Amino acid sequence: MGTGVVSSSRIHDAFTKPRLPTWGLVEMLVTELGGRTPGADAAVEVKRFHALWDAAAEAVSFPQSTDEPGLAHEVAPAVPQTVAVTHVPAAGSPVLQSLLLADIERFSRRDDVEQAYMRRMLFGLLDRVAEVAGVHPAARRQADRGDGAIELIDATFPMANLLRAVLAVVPAELRTLNRLASDSVQLRPRLVLATGNVSRDEHDGWTGVALNDACRLLDAEAVRAALRGGTDTYALCVSDAVYQTTVRHDHPGISVAEFHEIAVPTKKGMLRAWLYQPLPA
Repeated sequence: MGTGVVSSSRIHDAFTKPRLPTWGLVEMLVTELGGRTPGADAAVEVKRFHALWDAAAEAVSFPQSTDEPGLAHEVAPAVPQTVAVTHVPAAGSPVLQSLLLADIERFSRRDDVEQAYMRRMLFGLLDRVAEVAGVHPAARRQADRGDGAIELIDATFPMANLLRAVLAVVPAELRTLNRLASDSVQLRPRLVLATGNVSRDEHDGWTGVALNDACRLLDAEAVRAALRGGTDTYALCVSDAVYQTTVRHDHPGISVAEFHEIAVPTKKGMLRAWLYQPLPA
């Protein structure tokens, strides 16, 4: 796979242990092998293997492996990972979901090789957040946005655990990734955490006001400006629902003083949200 990408020992460990490898590692292997196989379409193979991985995640009864290449592991999981398996709701049925959206800054300015590398790192980062939050793979549904991703997570997993995982994992992992990466592939994501009802349609797509509003927050100029002008390597915005149900209660590991209200203009008026701005150490 190349120096600094993934070692043969990590591949061996991931596929000989009795647990499901992370999707980030599987995607990396399939992308590389698909590119080396004459007549193969790497994108098609990634999609096919993602379907196989989803099926395995539905059936697996073991916690997900932590053998993700290139990511730091100094943050211990907040809670033991549950092995309960959730089921995908029927089409048209609104279900309460936690929404985690991510977008890579200046993605279109990179070439194909840089984009592929940054996507692998972002999906690995999301895997690590879910792992630390104690979210079982079968409770996650992932939509690929090209320059980012949308995670739909079963709302039975506590929002406080998910937010704590984002606050702990993202800066630690980004420090490790960007310290080892060249200037052209410095990973600087925008993140949005929201909650609300989401419905699945007959095309396996997802709809809902909460999802639409979360996408608006991800693209909001206030969030983009916070990343451009801040000293951190990421920007985090939470919806008003997440703030009211979780942040304002000042749970351990979540400081209400570090979230500041913003108003995002939309066609239907101003959308209230909260931007994370950590206090100086």
